[in-house]
Amino acid sequence: MLATMPTSQSNRRQQPGEVRDAIIAVLRDAGRPMEVEEIHAAVTNRLRAKVPASSIRSYLGLNCGQGKHFERVGRGAYKLSR
Repeated sequence: MLATMPTSQSNRRQQPGEVRDAIIAVLRDAGRPMEVEEIHAAVTNRLRAKVPASSIRSYLGLNCGQGKHFERVGRGAYKLSR
């Protein structure tokens, strides 16, 4: 599932931590593990800005594991760490 962008969404650069905070909020609000494509669509919608899917994948991958924000629960699926 690819996220489509309404033409009203901007190409602005996100502030430091803005994408991270949006990913955390999306997963917290969902209350369940989500696939990267779902997270990307929800973050893009939440920020009302274009966010590269590679940025979402990269952030999740780099911040996954013990003592980090996210836990990988399957191929391309993540949840918040406890």
